[in-house]
Amino acid sequence: MKIITDTGTLLKQEASKELNITLLPLQVAIGSKNYRDAFELDSETFVQMIKTDIPVSSQPAIGEVMEAYEDVQETLHITMTKGLSATYNSAYGIIDAEGIKHVRLFNSKTLAGPQQYLVKLAVKLRDTHTMDEIIEKMESCLRECQSFLIPQDFDYLRRGGRLSPIAATLSGVLKIKPIVTQTEGSEVLEKFAVARTLSNAFDKIVQHMVTRGVNENHRIFISHALNQPAADLALSKMKEQFPNSVVEVLELTPVMITQGGPGCLAVQYILQDKETVI
Repeated sequence: MKIITDTGTLLKQEASKELNITLLPLQVAIGSKNYRDAFELDSETFVQMIKTDIPVSSQPAIGEVMEAYEDVQETLHITMTKGLSATYNSAYGIIDAEGIKHVRLFNSKTLAGPQQYLVKLAVKLRDTHTMDEIIEKMESCLRECQSFLIPQDFDYLRRGGRLSPIAATLSGVLKIKPIVTQTEGSEVLEKFAVARTLSNAFDKIVQHMVTRGVNENHRIFISHALNQPAADLALSKMKEQFPNSVVEVLELTPVMITQGGPGCLAVQYILQDKETVI
């Protein structure tokens, strides 16, 4: 079984080769030039470039998707969440227009760490389980999945239509740290809470995770845009409250930084498949 995904997983080319999957790069435009996310541009260079230019992100190039579909073996394509990206709709359009029968398209309903987990789960199961069984397991994991984003530069969310201009202005003036959330199945980012400090923001997220029953059966992810101190603080908070849970720290790619801005940080969790060790 062939598995296709995108850089919304935060996977790099080296990791995709190790997993034996096809990794499609999302795209980010700066000025008049288009870059393939994490393929042609790293996060450090990207952050320097956008000090003077406004970036715009987009789905993988249609040509690259069509090329990935040319192999007619049974294929599972796991995309980042529909709604926050046109990746799913674009792939669906290709499948529909070309009458492609060998590709099964799966909307992960998430992104970053949890999407990466789903891809690794599919890789682990592809030689022992059917396509339907793998999809059933992924959907079971998604029943307990949530993402939180703490932006450091509100203009990025405002430009992306994910935070109103008034909210962005007030947040900057009042030094309030807004927390937005993307719940399982949601196609938009919604307001979760506001906090006075980063530490307080993490406390609110942890408290919510406790009320939702997060425990050692869940995988927790902390992803950051070149903000290691904030990631370290989040890690300590998570480890203190969930000492038996696996907590992974990941770096956001340029496309993800385009949405949350330099310095942004995401906290996510997903229910792990109890029969599979990853």
